[in-house]
Order: sequence, then structure tokens, then C-alpha cells
Amino acid sequence: MSSMFNKEKNASLETQRFLEFNLGDESYAIGLLKVKEVITPPEITPIPKAPAYVCGLINLRGTVLTVIDLRKKLGIQPTQDVSQNAVIIFDLEERFVGVVVDSIQKVLNISEGGIKPVPDSDGQSMSHLLGILHHDDKLTMWLDPKMLLDGTATVLKAAA
Repeated sequence: MSSMFNKEKNASLETQRFLEFNLGDESYAIGLLKVKEVITPPEITPIPKAPAYVCGLINLRGTVLTVIDLRKKLGIQPTQDVSQNAVIIFDLEERFVGVVVDSIQKVLNISEGGIKPVPDSDGQSMSHLLGILHHDDKLTMWLDPKMLLDGTATVLKAAA
């Protein structure tokens, strides 16, 4: 009986780690294992005829990668203060993608009980969300990193 209790206790103590960041006035997060690094916005080379949310290409220590503006991709108004903008480099299925965000907040440690399902959205697509993170009396949207590749596959292949 006690071993069953210990397993349940250990399961409730398991946590996942996320990088929390802001887009406009909203908080978002992505699994920390998908984050390679965070950098200040570098010089970006534009790509002709790319979708509006594709900022362009950067050379990160010899690796050329695509940078997208996640705010434009999700239709979010950026904040006026560009001094805190950052680029998160994501490791997505053997590809690296840079994503411009308004600001980096912190690393979150969320227990399984703090991860809630995405609510029904009355017909609006919320397929870009994996869940809602509840922490510190706050809700943070957990983004699906695969959505970063939607519509950018050809741009990413061209940059690879």
C-alpha cells in the first residue's frame, strides 16, 4: 500500500520546464527542451517574396537560419518598447528557427497538475496551443513548436 502512495506522490511531483515569454500583452511558453538559446536581435537579411511574418535570415556562428516574427504570425500587436526584444533559437526536428518575441520572462517549472487542456474555442482554431499553464495565479499559453513550421517549410528549406 505504501509503495502505491509513493508512486502517486512522485507522479504529482513531476514537473516540466518551459521558457516563458511575452508577445504583446500576453504570456506564452514553449518546452525548454526545444530552446537552443536566446540572443539579442541580430542583423537580419530579408528574403524577397517571403510571407510577411518571415523577418529573413541570420548567420549564427556559421549556421544560416530563418527568423520569423511570432507576433505577426499570430496576429498580435507588438509592444512599443523594442529594447527588450529577443530572438529565441528553437531546435525543431533537426532545423533551427529564430523567433522574435517582445521579451523573455523566466523559466517555469510546472507540475502536471498545473497543465490544463485548451478550452473549446467556439470554432476558432487554437491548434497552435498544446495547453494552458497555471502558475502564480497566472495563465500562460503553451505553444506547439510545430506551428512555427506551418507555412514556412519552403523558406526554411531554402535557408538550410
